Amino acid sequence: MKLRFVCIAVWLAVTCLATMVLAAEPEPAPRDLPRIAPTEPDRALSTFRIKPGFRIELVAAEPLVVDPIAMSFDENGRLYVVEMRDYSERRDEHLGRIRLLEDTDGDGRFDKSTVFADNLPWPTAVICYAGGVFIGATPDILFCKDTNGDGVADIRDVIFTGFGEGVARLNVQQLFNSFNWGLDNHIHGASGGNGGTIVSRLHPQVRPLELRGRDFAFEPRKLFIFPESGGGQYGLSYDDDGRKFVCSNSSHIRSVMYEDRYMARNPFFAAPGAAVDIAVDGPAAEVYHISPDEPWRVLRTKWRVAGMVPGPIEGGGRPSGYFTGATGITIYRGNAWPEEFRGDAFVADCGSNLVHRKKLYPDGVGSRAERPADEQKVEFLASTDNWFRPVQMANGPDGALYIADLYREVIEHPWSLPESIKKHLDLNSGNERGRIYRIVPEGFQQPKPPRLGSASTGELVATLEHPNGWHRDTAARLLYERQDQSAIPALEKLLASSKSPLGRLHALQALDGLAALKELHISRSLSDPDARVREHAVLLSERFLPNLGFSSQIWRKLRVLAADPEPRVRYQLAFTLGEIRHRAKAKILAEIGRRDLGSRWIQTAVLSSVPEEAAEVFTLLIDDRRISSSGEDSELLRQLVTMVGLRKRTNDVERVLDRVEDLTQPQLKFNLLYALGETLQRKGSSLQRMDKNRRLASMFARAVAIASDSTAPEATRVSAVRLLGLDSLPSAGETLFALLNPICPQLVQLAAVGALGRFPYTQAATELARRWPVLTPRIRSEALNVLVARPERVAILLNALQTEAISRSELSTAQIQFLCSHPDMSLRARATQLFGQSAIGQRQAVVERLSPALKLIGDPANGKAIYLLRCASCHRLDGQGHALGPDLVSVKSSGKEKLLLNILDPNREVAPNYVNYVVETKRGETLLGLIGSETATSLTLRRANGDESVVLRSDIARIQSVGLSVMPEGLEAGLSHQDVADLLEYISTAGQK
Repeated sequence: MKLRFVCIAVWLAVTCLATMVLAAEPEPAPRDLPRIAPTEPDRALSTFRIKPGFRIELVAAEPLVVDPIAMSFDENGRLYVVEMRDYSERRDEHLGRIRLLEDTDGDGRFDKSTVFADNLPWPTAVICYAGGVFIGATPDILFCKDTNGDGVADIRDVIFTGFGEGVARLNVQQLFNSFNWGLDNHIHGASGGNGGTIVSRLHPQVRPLELRGRDFAFEPRKLFIFPESGGGQYGLSYDDDGRKFVCSNSSHIRSVMYEDRYMARNPFFAAPGAAVDIAVDGPAAEVYHISPDEPWRVLRTKWRVAGMVPGPIEGGGRPSGYFTGATGITIYRGNAWPEEFRGDAFVADCGSNLVHRKKLYPDGVGSRAERPADEQKVEFLASTDNWFRPVQMANGPDGALYIADLYREVIEHPWSLPESIKKHLDLNSGNERGRIYRIVPEGFQQPKPPRLGSASTGELVATLEHPNGWHRDTAARLLYERQDQSAIPALEKLLASSKSPLGRLHALQALDGLAALKELHISRSLSDPDARVREHAVLLSERFLPNLGFSSQIWRKLRVLAADPEPRVRYQLAFTLGEIRHRAKAKILAEIGRRDLGSRWIQTAVLSSVPEEAAEVFTLLIDDRRISSSGEDSELLRQLVTMVGLRKRTNDVERVLDRVEDLTQPQLKFNLLYALGETLQRKGSSLQRMDKNRRLASMFARAVAIASDSTAPEATRVSAVRLLGLDSLPSAGETLFALLNPICPQLVQLAAVGALGRFPYTQAATELARRWPVLTPRIRSEALNVLVARPERVAILLNALQTEAISRSELSTAQIQFLCSHPDMSLRARATQLFGQSAIGQRQAVVERLSPALKLIGDPANGKAIYLLRCASCHRLDGQGHALGPDLVSVKSSGKEKLLLNILDPNREVAPNYVNYVVETKRGETLLGLIGSETATSLTLRRANGDESVVLRSDIARIQSVGLSVMPEGLEAGLSHQDVADLLEYISTAGQK
């Protein structure tokens, strides 16, 4: 606890001093911030440019609706709308409402409006259910219903509470949102970024649900809530197949690859993060707005670039032209548009006044998202009106795509506005306005309003085949609500004979929702000609598998699906197998793993399913000479061996050592042996203790020989060197120290430093400090990571710093801060005495000293050489380097002035995803890096040069943000003005033809 306060104190000191460096916040002249007038509803359509073949229609506007941010159609086509009138700073006034809109004459325009529920603080989500609606309004999910037919809710019950709990200051743009009806008959939502500890009012005995970094779903009848994988901010949508997509401000389309529950069952596997960016043009891709840049945004960007006010510089210092406010991702699932648009993704950017379209294509078991060929430099929909603020979309009963337009003069987060600008703006301007649009194709004919509320059970079953996703979902919801068992025969018939794959899929899930799913249904669906049905049948087979025997018909069919031609089926099968215990399970998982060597996601599914069978699956794969001789499956084999080491079962370790000893490939042998030994060490054991048959001596001897052999392949030498770190310093030290030689390949030297860092002796640290003069900058960087990792090494580092054997300028700001807040009081005192605050707040002087480089003509060839030496370890540009920091392709258009500031003063403003963290393990090691991904069981720390450490949560003693950038200060050391000009020229022009 004391260390926590010290770290906070140091961070506050850094922040205060850095603020002093900045000049006083400038004061704009009123003429610099002219107000922008709104466009009245009767002229709004003239502001739009839409894709040829479509038209946009205004279906509701003020005063019928104001501030719409979410919406849900009920079974009769009425529209419930969330009105967030309290955006963005009036939460305490509880101005939020739910509005009920009705089209009484069937012309497609709403003409009747009723306030259904009011007095809501920052409402963000709504979905229809059981004649009422579930409403999301932090901290609660409420259920509201009108029982007397006047259009106003007279039932108002809090169902769940705790969203945002523990957050000192709620972020209006990080609230939970986007209720969706799922194929699984659950209501799904995005938790945004505020998280929370969720408690059920109806089931207080149930353990509270922690939502950090996860989404959620709840069962609407029994009202239990569950965690789900997530990774978005505002927006969540499913496609027809039930695949989940989310978005965030500057990450406009992400696919959620798996459910968190699958990873949680295997604490020995560190899985990749579930949400992945799938846009081929990058997360913060270019957008092509037709509205003018807002004057305040232009001014703020100018001030940020000049360092006059704090804040992130996005899009390379441009005020617009890239995703900064991606919201409301929606997959089009209607039937009114041409078939080619079905399954396309639509993402709004409320800051750029547009709606963007992406085509989704299969990419293994995932998807990739690409701009359509005819929309490379234009958006599907854009407006010249700065007030157009699309924030959410919905598929309508009529097959149209509906858009909720908050319609505000300013939508920017108030925390990001400099006070001197903010006082000239009116953040409430427009909170009495709002519009809802729909997009339809030219020639669209208004269909009759839906009346599913009065449909018979048989009619609802038939609607599961409807070409419009809204109709299928609504029919499925109503069948679930009614729980009418008379639907079962019709559903069984639909499942057996429907010509619509989606109809069969919905029938299968509807049977499950009625608790009527039988083995016969699953068995038939496992042989369905459509892969989507087979995939969901595999998922639903989990209802039966725990109690099945080997002769079960379902089990036999599942075994066959290990060779299914569709990867998504094999992917789900690999996950599902982890839910059961069966003697043939390992064999099937090995078969899937062998077949899908090139798919990291299918291998992830396999690895999630083998907490008990890792050694058996490893043996099956390694005994296949096609694998062991080629090394193709090395990553899967390494992960399996890691699990064996973490479980520390003697028989399993012996089994692995037997197979590894027989391998003829040195590199594969060394890698697997290292993976096993490293994890055994983490669990307090070692290879030596587990080597009952004394196999290690010959393998370590072979590693010494290859490590020292300059003619051996570099990758094999690196593997041998890493393995020597699991030997002893007396045995391996001489070889490792000899490799710290500039004539050795850099990767071999780096491996030697890492190997020396594994020894719990001060001798290795002393020797590294002694050899400092001959170490190259990259090797020194790795050596510093070793020296700060343990207290006894920190003492040696401080000695070297005190005698100036190691220059203080070689440490990163994060390392200095860590030393000055070290848990060991004596080391902390020494570090504070050495560094004090001398380095803090002086970067502005460096910026000013090197600013003349901006006036020089740069040589990109020399700039590239400097980039490769000093920048490529953390950044990727022109196909070279490592993507630790931002991809420079996305920031190079900022202009050289901003690039120079970012390079010389990386801590002036730090994006949250590039902040350093300190992780202390239970073994006493200290690791620094940014958190690349988190799962239920692990987190991944990323460092320069592609170096990563995957740490199981069970091994973590403490984790804390350092508050500083992963990018080190001092990269300019030794560079002339011309060198800096050359570097800026290369970064600015790389990749241009």
